Amino acid sequence: MAIAQNQTITSSMGRWMLFAMAALLIFVGICFLWFSSHLINSRFDNFDAKFYEQQLMRVNGIFEQNNLAFESSLIDYAHWDDTEAFVLGNNPTYIEDNFTAEALDNIQVNGLILTHLNGSKVSTPLITQAGNLVSMPADLWAILQPVIPSLMSPEQTTVTSKIIWHNNVGIMISGVAITNSFKNTPSSGYLFFIRILDEPMLNSLRELTLVPFELTKSPSSPQSTVSVTMQNNDGNKLWLAAKSLTGLAAKTEVQGGTHLQAERDLTFTLLLFSVAGLTLVSLIGNYWIVHFKVLNRLHIFSRLADQYRQEPHSSIRWPVKGHDELDNLAQSLNEFIAEVEVRHEDLHHLAHHDPLTGIGNRRLLQAKLDINMHQHALTPNFSCTLLLLDLDGFKLLNDGLGHAAGDHILKLIAQRMTSQVRIDDTVVRLGGDEFAILLEDTDPDAAHPFAEHLLKKIAESFEYEGHKLNLHASIGLAPLKYAATKEDVIRNADLAMYEAKRRGKNQVVVFKIHFLDIVSRRMQLEQALREALNEQELDIWFQPIIDARNGSVIGLEALSRWKLCSEFIPPDEFIGIAETSGMITKLGQQVFNKVGAALQELRIDYPELQCNVNLSLRQFRDSDLTKDIMQCIEKYQLPPSALHLELTESMIAESESEILPTMQSLVNHGFKFHLDDFGTGYSSLERLKNLPFDTLKIDRSFVAPLGKNDHVMVKNIINIGHELGMNLIAEGVETEVEVNKLLQLGCHQIQGYYFARPMPLDALKVWMLDNQTQQLSAHTSTKNG
Repeated sequence: MAIAQNQTITSSMGRWMLFAMAALLIFVGICFLWFSSHLINSRFDNFDAKFYEQQLMRVNGIFEQNNLAFESSLIDYAHWDDTEAFVLGNNPTYIEDNFTAEALDNIQVNGLILTHLNGSKVSTPLITQAGNLVSMPADLWAILQPVIPSLMSPEQTTVTSKIIWHNNVGIMISGVAITNSFKNTPSSGYLFFIRILDEPMLNSLRELTLVPFELTKSPSSPQSTVSVTMQNNDGNKLWLAAKSLTGLAAKTEVQGGTHLQAERDLTFTLLLFSVAGLTLVSLIGNYWIVHFKVLNRLHIFSRLADQYRQEPHSSIRWPVKGHDELDNLAQSLNEFIAEVEVRHEDLHHLAHHDPLTGIGNRRLLQAKLDINMHQHALTPNFSCTLLLLDLDGFKLLNDGLGHAAGDHILKLIAQRMTSQVRIDDTVVRLGGDEFAILLEDTDPDAAHPFAEHLLKKIAESFEYEGHKLNLHASIGLAPLKYAATKEDVIRNADLAMYEAKRRGKNQVVVFKIHFLDIVSRRMQLEQALREALNEQELDIWFQPIIDARNGSVIGLEALSRWKLCSEFIPPDEFIGIAETSGMITKLGQQVFNKVGAALQELRIDYPELQCNVNLSLRQFRDSDLTKDIMQCIEKYQLPPSALHLELTESMIAESESEILPTMQSLVNHGFKFHLDDFGTGYSSLERLKNLPFDTLKIDRSFVAPLGKNDHVMVKNIINIGHELGMNLIAEGVETEVEVNKLLQLGCHQIQGYYFARPMPLDALKVWMLDNQTQQLSAHTSTKNG
């Protein structure tokens, strides 16, 4: 009985313990289930929220980089001499030369608008459609036009952007003030780029980010705000992450469900089985598995995610210890980060290299200069030289053979330059046909022989589609020591390069401090010339053209003269400034007016008197030259024979096809053309036969040798003129020997100091009266004799 009782007690205790253990396990299991489910849900939700937020930030990062590249392209085009020249009316072919549908597609620009400072259009707004650059549709222009005034900022470096919505499609328009390449002139207008944020555009960004985001309309806000929300959709969690774009009426959205649903289900199943059938040890074991295999690793992932968010460019990788779901997730994240890093490196390469030649671009040069300027500040003895190279005559080859040939030449030059430098040197293309080399640890004395050798390398002939071609270049060298900023270094090299061109091209010039004085004088003269033209302060002097057989005046040449603060500015200097600044058109109109008024007065006493007026290439390009001249002769009641127009050989050689239609129009109106400086340029007999010239002017450089009995060139020119039935005028005649030689050779129309120097109108009247008196006296003496 006792044994049975003991067994019953033991059995009852066992059952009690079993029931108690079961109850305890159930209680602990329920508590553990509740606690674990809450913790796991919280962790998974936190991970999902951070995941979608990270995706959103990645999307916005790519979007901002894309916008920065968009605005950088806008600034590059707006801060460019060619763009400024076009807005000022000095570069009519600018759009055709620089904007094609393919070029705009390469920088992801769908359209462009150019306006003056007052908002009026410079040219027809353009947009790309079906691979072509066409005029902007009226409905799109009606939407964009009201926005344009709000984008006009007086700051030349500030880009202002807006997104407007049309048919549920965002249209981004950005604008910046237009100035020259040095950003040292007042704004002349505004350039606006248009980017249509349609599905193809957004899909290209989705491919970069690997995130299926959406761009939606949103009120514009000066600050960017981020929101991540979760909604329950029939028991399924749906995440929505949104971020507004700073200052723009749009926001990006990323949405989706939980990414770890399978892991959630597996975890809760394990917990449920632990509560239902496992022992306390199994429960503890499962807890250990959950804690150390899941939660701890999720914590590590979360911590690494926070670290990566704070240091997005760091090489962070999620740990992989096996082949479970979390390891698979970690492996996927690592692969995704590696791909993002590769894309980032590609974008970095694109941002710092020229897409045509593959060498560096201006941004890379500026980055390298920043490093070297810092090194120079720390170590004054540190030496570095910037070599700036510009091709001579590249425009003629590019226009004559086509842009494909131009691209081929630019690639060839880049290859030749790259082959000559050391591994530490930096070769870049700044734009157009302008290149630069940053020579590390090299002073100008050492850089000069290298530059001379580089000129010889570039001058080596090459073939393109059966054409044997040669190129030359002008090089400027500038060290760091004369510059406070990287912009100063580039400016100094640029000044040296232009000095090389001024000296005759195809040579190397090292920057000198006095070049800055040249630039300063030029800027002062340009401003003073603009004011002088506004006040019509320039004078016209006249030099008589004499028939040496009898001393009679057969014509005059009008010459511009400018006196500034008691100093006569050389004509070559201020005429050059007028041409490059675009003021030559206004100067030419004033010359026509003053010459017309003078002829109207002089022809009262000298009815057959005519005057030669020099023309500039810019007058053909930038104005209606025929209209200006016709208005002049109508205003002063002059016949076309009273005005003779002079062109130089270099003008004809450079732009014959461009100026020929205007020449022919003026000839049809009765005007005559003189070819000035004949024999010093590129004229050929074929060109002389085809162009409507009436007279050849023999340059002083051929007249001077007559004093040494060297008359071969002059004789040949005179024979050419006679063969072509042209008149001949010898310029710069200063001695009696030269006059007699010219008469013997058959040229009797003389212009030069021997007979008269250039003089103002009042002095000309006195001189002509005296000359007329002398002729009458000579005629009377001859008659009496």
